[in-house]
Amino acid sequence: MAQLCWQCGASSDPATSLDSPSLRDFHRLLTSNDVPLDSEIPFIRDVVSDGQKQVDALEAAIAQLTRKRDEIAENIRQRRAILSPIRRVPPELVCEILVLSLSSDDDGEMANEPPWYLGHICRFWRHCVLAYPALWSSITIPSSSSSDPHPLISMIEVQLVQSADAPLRVCWSPCDDRNTADPGSVDLVLAHSSRWRTLLLDIRCKSHVPVSLDWLRPANGHLLALETFEVTGSRGFRVDIPDIFSTTPSLRNVFLTNWTFEVYTSVPAISWVQITRYSGTFDPDSQIEIVEAATNLVSCALGFPSWDDNVAHGPPLVLPRLRRLHLETPAFFHRLKAPLLEELICHNWSGTINGLPEILPFVQQSSCTLKKLVLSGCDVDFNLITILQGLPSLTHLVIENDGLDSTPAHIALFDALENGLCPNLVCLACAVGSKINTHQFFAMARSRFQMEPLSARLVQLRLFGRWAYDVEHCPPHIVAEIRAMCDEGFDVSFVDSHEEDILKGRAVFP
Repeated sequence: MAQLCWQCGASSDPATSLDSPSLRDFHRLLTSNDVPLDSEIPFIRDVVSDGQKQVDALEAAIAQLTRKRDEIAENIRQRRAILSPIRRVPPELVCEILVLSLSSDDDGEMANEPPWYLGHICRFWRHCVLAYPALWSSITIPSSSSSDPHPLISMIEVQLVQSADAPLRVCWSPCDDRNTADPGSVDLVLAHSSRWRTLLLDIRCKSHVPVSLDWLRPANGHLLALETFEVTGSRGFRVDIPDIFSTTPSLRNVFLTNWTFEVYTSVPAISWVQITRYSGTFDPDSQIEIVEAATNLVSCALGFPSWDDNVAHGPPLVLPRLRRLHLETPAFFHRLKAPLLEELICHNWSGTINGLPEILPFVQQSSCTLKKLVLSGCDVDFNLITILQGLPSLTHLVIENDGLDSTPAHIALFDALENGLCPNLVCLACAVGSKINTHQFFAMARSRFQMEPLSARLVQLRLFGRWAYDVEHCPPHIVAEIRAMCDEGFDVSFVDSHEEDILKGRAVFP
């Protein structure tokens, strides 16, 4: 057997080398199609066999070098990890980051699960998780089940112990036909009702069986730390709220409907004068009573399941501290005054009332300096130009309708914006229709980005689709214009649904 080089695997036997004299004698066979002699065949086979051994040896050497390289690379990775900045992050900062991960809600469901899985990452994280009470303070009460006791009771017990004295966030969402909270779990959590800071009821079940909240009654008189009470969920449910909130001195935030104003509750007994943030869908008389009492509101959203035009006439309702107003029925503008209002969201889900003519008289009557205007479902007509002419302080404008197209009203709006309408505008966000005159629209946008003086220039342009398409299906001609403006250095983008909700104010509802 020929000897092979330990470095490259080549044969050291000159008789079987590919360059040996014996092989050169067969040059004619390599350069022709001649049939080899019988005496030549064994020697050729030996040469081929030796060559294959060289290939095998080289492949083995490569595999050995590859393994050696991987071992060294892994050693480098492990030693580099010792220098990782994450090791220098203080435990309290790690815990704050983990708390933010628990409060994420990407799929529309309540995602405030206990942090059991976070302790599986590493020993350091496990120590942080176990030593930080706030990570265990979000507790979800299960609905009643046939099993006794409920399988989650032991986990709730652990959470209550690990949360120590931290304020609690208590959540309950009825599921399917089980519209009653699990009694065993309720007893555990009610024992700590003095620590409740947030109470969230997410009514999303498909059953039309009335949702019972009687399990909350034992908390009456103990909710001294409660700051936020929220009811959200699906359309078509009416929830009767027991009288347990009349003695909640820390209560400041009351949200009794979803952002489409389709959740209905009974009017709870609350000391409304202490409430600063409120949303609810009630009949006009009930809303008037609430607004009259809630004189310290900073943010509110008012929905009406029905409307009586007579309610629009009456003494003004003054909200002296209101900064943010989300209103479903424009006719209610006639009753309101908000001298400090900065943000107005006009929400027209019914599509029957434009609402635009009501905005400017309301702003002028309130003598407020409006900075952000969101028009949701309102038609773009020539009234909009008149309104914007009367709002020189506006810095953010969001238009959500069927999409800006090439109608005369849209063209007039583009011309007015290009000629300096809303001189302090820094952010324009709007739905764009598939028939929009992109050349004229983006020419207007370019002129606003380049406007003089610098303080009057547009800073951001945000586009989104209205029903017809989303960010993944943006028409190619609009994509091309966006890319061209980005290449020119302008801040322009077609946003996804989450960013769109932030622009429209849904993410911070009310």
